[in-house]
Amino acid sequence: MKTIGRKNKLLLLLLAGLWHLTALPLLAGTLVFSKPQRLVTLPWSDGSNHGVPLTGAEWLLLDKGGRFILESNLDFDFYSPKGKYLKTLNPVDKSKNFYGFAGMEPFPDGGLLLLQRLESSLEQRNKDNFEEKARPGSRLLILDQEGKVLIDKELVDPRQPHSGYYVENGFVYSVHDDGSFETLESVDSHSSPDTAFGNFATVANSLEKWLEHLKSLSVFHSSNRIYHDTKGNVHEIKGAVTTLMGQTFVEGVGPLAIRDGKVYYQAVCDKNQDFINVVFFEDSKRKDYGLVELFRADEDLDRTHGHALFVDQKGNLYEGVSKKDGYQIYEWRLIR
Repeated sequence: MKTIGRKNKLLLLLLAGLWHLTALPLLAGTLVFSKPQRLVTLPWSDGSNHGVPLTGAEWLLLDKGGRFILESNLDFDFYSPKGKYLKTLNPVDKSKNFYGFAGMEPFPDGGLLLLQRLESSLEQRNKDNFEEKARPGSRLLILDQEGKVLIDKELVDPRQPHSGYYVENGFVYSVHDDGSFETLESVDSHSSPDTAFGNFATVANSLEKWLEHLKSLSVFHSSNRIYHDTKGNVHEIKGAVTTLMGQTFVEGVGPLAIRDGKVYYQAVCDKNQDFINVVFFEDSKRKDYGLVELFRADEDLDRTHGHALFVDQKGNLYEGVSKKDGYQIYEWRLIR
């Protein structure tokens, strides 16, 4: 039997180390996140207890005390860090027309900031469902830690009422179609605006602009695909294969958040001929990038919402995903 030489041993150790990196469920570039940690599994509702509805949650937040806040069907359910049900709040009138939330944030004192999408008077009159086509304004709700409404006001950009409306770090912005933006409100005197918000605004309202921006990054690559027809002739489809940080890129979904100059964007990739949901991170200040592959919801439970995502002020990513044994919440911690 042949013995392994010193050089070969070093080579094997190097290959083993590389295999270990590629085996991680997290793909990362110079922006590195920890391996996903399951924080808690919340029970499913069976009609006799306070659990999570089988549709999952549309929004997920964590407050300063580590409580989990899930929003589904305009109900805000609060759970302790260990998963114990605490209370349910109903700050939004369910009898009124509602087009969903544009953003949510927890406050340091335990309160919540909610930003609703409003509909136009024409939509209200005709009961039209334009959804993404109409964004005539927003409604700002500030709740204290007990759920009492402290502020309830409408915010509309007078120059472009049909802007996209976003909230980040206590600031409410309107983003115009050309990528410019306005600051409409500041609700936290201790916060400062993100100087890199403009990088987010340029791609926030347009998948086309984000894809155009994506193609300019060093972590995005495209190559030609060659195939043979029935007569053996060779054909070439230019740019048919595109990859994002090593994953086969399919399409962008939409912006998730901006935190301290880092833009979080949802996308879909192809892994072994199967679609996977990912979050792509771009640090526009340092030109660093990262990619996180999200967990797959159990199909028989994924009736409406596959997963809910939240990015805290430190840039850590949280995901709620539907599983048969309950609603599982995971954390990816940003390593600085």
